[in-house]
Amino acid sequence: MASSGFSCNLTAAASACLPLRKPGTTPFKTKHVRRRRSSCKIRAGNAGAGDDDALVRRNIDRRDVLLALTGFAATTSNLGLAALAADDTVPAVCLTPPITNEVIKCVSADGFQCPGPFRPEDVVDFAALPPPNGPLRVRRPAHLVAADEEYVKKYEAGIRMMKDLDDTDDPRSFKRQAAIHEAYCNFHYKVTAAATAAAGAGSPATEIDFDVHFSSIFAPWHRMYIYFFERIIGELVGDSTFALPYWNWDAPDGMILPAIFNNESSPLYDAKRNREHVDAVIDLNLGPGKQNDLPVCSDDACLKATNLCNIYRQMAVDTAAQFHGDKFCAARVMSPGSLENAAHTAVHIWLGDPLATNKGEDMGVLGTAGRDPVFYSHHANVDRLWHLWTAALGNENFVGASAAQWLDTGFVFYDEKRRPVRIRIRDVLDAGRLGYAYEEKETLEWQDKRPTPAAGIERSGAKPSVPAAATSFPVALKNGEKKYVTVERPEKARAGGGSSKKAPEVLVVDVTIDPCEYAKFDVLVNVPKGQEARVGPQNSEFAGSFVNLPHGGGDGGGRGSMGSLKLAYRFALRELVEDLGCGRDQLLDVTLIPVAGEKVVVDDVRVELLE
Repeated sequence: MASSGFSCNLTAAASACLPLRKPGTTPFKTKHVRRRRSSCKIRAGNAGAGDDDALVRRNIDRRDVLLALTGFAATTSNLGLAALAADDTVPAVCLTPPITNEVIKCVSADGFQCPGPFRPEDVVDFAALPPPNGPLRVRRPAHLVAADEEYVKKYEAGIRMMKDLDDTDDPRSFKRQAAIHEAYCNFHYKVTAAATAAAGAGSPATEIDFDVHFSSIFAPWHRMYIYFFERIIGELVGDSTFALPYWNWDAPDGMILPAIFNNESSPLYDAKRNREHVDAVIDLNLGPGKQNDLPVCSDDACLKATNLCNIYRQMAVDTAAQFHGDKFCAARVMSPGSLENAAHTAVHIWLGDPLATNKGEDMGVLGTAGRDPVFYSHHANVDRLWHLWTAALGNENFVGASAAQWLDTGFVFYDEKRRPVRIRIRDVLDAGRLGYAYEEKETLEWQDKRPTPAAGIERSGAKPSVPAAATSFPVALKNGEKKYVTVERPEKARAGGGSSKKAPEVLVVDVTIDPCEYAKFDVLVNVPKGQEARVGPQNSEFAGSFVNLPHGGGDGGGRGSMGSLKLAYRFALRELVEDLGCGRDQLLDVTLIPVAGEKVVVDDVRVELLE
């Protein structure tokens, strides 16, 4: 592909900090994927990549086929499998009903105790329960509640009481609640063999791994999870108005571990945190195992400002699919949304990265994250950002036929009365319907932190030649070796100068990873070779980062069938090309900067319009 050069003309307006704008929506899209089988075992460090060619061949073996599900339709009685393009050995399939507890089952093994089992006759439908009729439960910023001694004592008492409950008999115990996250996020849940058989998958029937990450299930499932967790604490302390605090790491004053979680005598404390980070300002672009190769801030004020740019970038997306991710379907490339991609994962790594010099543990791995009490306040803030994306920023969740399918997805949780309750996505779209609200004491400073073009970049003259190996996919990433590729933009995007909101332009990076390994690489656009050190997350040229938080950890037993994972990461381009003055350019130059992980294969880099 020919070189684009750098014809961007920067203007004063383009470099200014601009507020967010109201996005639109887009329907789901479908792609296909194959996956190998292996076991998830978290290791102390990253294994070497070995022979790069062998790694690439292993990850694109055409005989490796994945059977899985799309997960959406109106009823579970209408099971059906649609054949997907594959090879002649094993047909790839996609399950069409919504994800429900009739379609999936949990595997208890090696000391791990699954939620349930739930007898159908015992399950209560959330929609049939009376709506809350008392005052709203108000979730407050965690760093501010420290001054409320009565509240802190009540919160600590609730967690202590949960930890004292019988783990074998009471599903409300802290250990059993933490195990819920492990069950749904560490491959203990499978699509049942009976469901795949009834859907026509053939014989023998195949169980399929299920995970609430990497798709549009991420935000609503976690909202359900912490909703019931919060209600259990309120029941134990005898206060129906009790609300969890949220760790608002999106505000400068909240960008440090809240003091209530850093008291060694408190049940809110977890010794398995990175001790180097518990008293430091968080880095919302931190890579696992080491600091990033990007410019490092020399003071806390700089780091906080950069964090705000990272939050802006994840919130300034045009569609529900960009924000939430695509619908769950393991028979194709999984595509997580910006809410999961960015700061959410960085917070986990900040406190729990076991590869760090002063290592952590619990928060750093999906299987054990729920064992740290701060996890629930962390996800309360993730939930709040979803609330802000719709309520404060005026965006919409999915609409149309695909929305109906998404809304029917549901799960069963134990409530504060120990009742198994079926709750669906349609039940949790309105926080007010769930009886809680968020207290906003601080200005949303990230709204005015649109990244600006980097200073000092030489854009004139001939562009350095692109290494041939980097333009031939798939390519294995290796730490310390940047990869360069030139991509062509759709004609429709160029015709509109890159300003279309109805069909937003995105950079798509297809990757194959080991889901049990940490991985991170940064993505830059239109940065001449050799000038990457001039660009950081505060700059327009920084499209974002790919980050994987590993599965694994916990009590094991459910991870045997998970192999390599294919993901499509989407990076918003609309504002990027506006700010760089490249809206009508035919080509963009992309730089991939590996930060961590030796088992990452990039399968493709391209530009798409989400229509």
